[in-house]
Amino acid sequence: MVSISHERQVESERRLRAVLRAAQLVHLPGAWCFQRLDGDSPVAALSTVRDVDGLCALVPATPDAVEQFGVTLTTFAPQIDNSGYVGWLATAIKQRLGSGVFVICGDNPRRGGIFDYLGYPLEVADAVHALIDELRQPAGSDPLDLDLHVFEVVTTSPASAISRDTWFEFHERDGVVEASYTGGEIVTGRLVGRRDQDRVSTAYTQLRVDGRLQTGTATMLVEIGTGGQVLLIEDYTWSDGTMGRNVLRSVERHDAA
Repeated sequence: MVSISHERQVESERRLRAVLRAAQLVHLPGAWCFQRLDGDSPVAALSTVRDVDGLCALVPATPDAVEQFGVTLTTFAPQIDNSGYVGWLATAIKQRLGSGVFVICGDNPRRGGIFDYLGYPLEVADAVHALIDELRQPAGSDPLDLDLHVFEVVTTSPASAISRDTWFEFHERDGVVEASYTGGEIVTGRLVGRRDQDRVSTAYTQLRVDGRLQTGTATMLVEIGTGGQVLLIEDYTWSDGTMGRNVLRSVERHDAA
């Protein structure tokens, strides 16, 4: 399904992880390679593609094939918004494993619609499979986990630069917390820290629309609100010693303008 939607980066990742969990995956056995064709496509070919010089097929690799690939077949659930999936997964593989990939797409209405073949160098096949398995895992049981949450500003103090027009996007992995934020008086901001149970110790820097660059530290208390949202109660200290408190609240979705 090819969809048009507007969402923040962490919302895209949360959606695409759900797409991956709902998909049917088969890691095809053996090695595969590309082969130029002079005649008909071989029966064992997964795909045949034409360019200006003729046909090329993805076929089982011969022992003398220069490039050999592992291939994963992904069949997406019907009527699911998988827009951005290929770029997201390719980026994750490149960032985590250093490898490029190729993708060949097709359509099979009898099985729900879009499917694709994801190809990667054979030598990283096991690592790709492990990464896909990791990305398919559902959210952990820790209700205070900040990963892939979007936060809105609920309250601020007089010394605060953020406002209700500022939005935060959080990532957390193995207790390491990172966030970006923007909106209102903030052109861009970054914070990094570590969470220990319900406490997050962070350092941050931000650029304001008037050109000022500000830095500071903060301690955040993580709580679950009465409506089930995650609350961050942030006690901050600017580098000049000024102190204050902000309260942030998680939201399920906020479409970017």
